[in-house]
Amino acid sequence: MKAACIQMNISLCSKQENLERALSLAEEAVSKEAELLVFPEVFSTGFCYDRIAEVAESVSGPTLEALCDFSKEHGCILAGSMIEQRKRQLIGAEKPSPSQFNLGFCIECGKLAGIHRKTQLYGPEKEYFAFGDQIHPIQLQKYGLSIGLMVCNEIRYPEVARKLALEGADLLVSAADIPDFYLYPWRIMSLSRAVENQLLHIACNRVGNDKYSTYPGGSLIADGWGRVLAEAGKEECALIAEIDLEEAKEIRQTGSILEDRRPDLY
Repeated sequence: MKAACIQMNISLCSKQENLERALSLAEEAVSKEAELLVFPEVFSTGFCYDRIAEVAESVSGPTLEALCDFSKEHGCILAGSMIEQRKRQLIGAEKPSPSQFNLGFCIECGKLAGIHRKTQLYGPEKEYFAFGDQIHPIQLQKYGLSIGLMVCNEIRYPEVARKLALEGADLLVSAADIPDFYLYPWRIMSLSRAVENQLLHIACNRVGNDKYSTYPGGSLIADGWGRVLAEAGKEECALIAEIDLEEAKEIRQTGSILEDRRPDLY
C-alpha cells in the first residue's frame, strides 16, 4: 500500500483555512493512490492557546466530520491530532485540570476507528491540555492493520512506542509539530523507534512558522530496519512512499527483540 505524510503549513487559529489546505494536499495524495494519510499535530489550528476554548471541538464536531466525509469518499485511512473539548463528566471537581485534550485520531473509510489522547505533554501544553491516560494500538479493518499512534513529544519516550509494539501494532504513526531547533533529534528518534521495535514508521511534521517558532518539515517514512523510504524537505508537500506490508511482517519476525527483553531487570 502507499502511505503519505501531509506536510503542511498551519495558520494559527485559522481552522477553515487549515482544513482546506489539509484536504487539498490529501486530494493530491489519494490521486497518487495513497491509502494511509497522516497529518501533523493539531493540524487544524496549531497551538491556538489564546482562543483554545473557542477552537476546541468534540469528536463529533465539524473537523472530524469533514475528514470522515473525505475518508468515505476515497476509501482511505486518515490519522493526525487536533484540539478536543473535554466532556464535562471527564473533568473532576476536586482536582480541576484543563478543559482540552490533544487528541490523536484515526479514521477509516468514513468512520472514527479510534483515538489516542496525548500522554506526554510538553512545556506550555501542560497548562492547556489534560493528560491522556491510555496507550493502545488502534485496530483497523483494512489489511487487518493495527496502528500505533503517537503524538509529537511521545516519541521522546521509548516506552510509548514499545507498549504499542507489545500490544501488537503493525506500524507506528507520528503526528508532530517539531520546531527547527529539534529537527535533528526528532529524526534520530523517529528512526530509533522504528528500529528498536522493528516497525514501519510514518512520521509527519509541519512546515511554516507562527509566533512560537519556525517548523522545518523533514517528514519521513521508514521501514523496520530504519531504511528511509521517503523524506521531505522544508516545503509543503504530500510525501508518499510504497510500504510493503509482507516485508514489514518478515522484519518483525527477524530476530527476537521483543521476546528477549529482560523486564525483570529493567
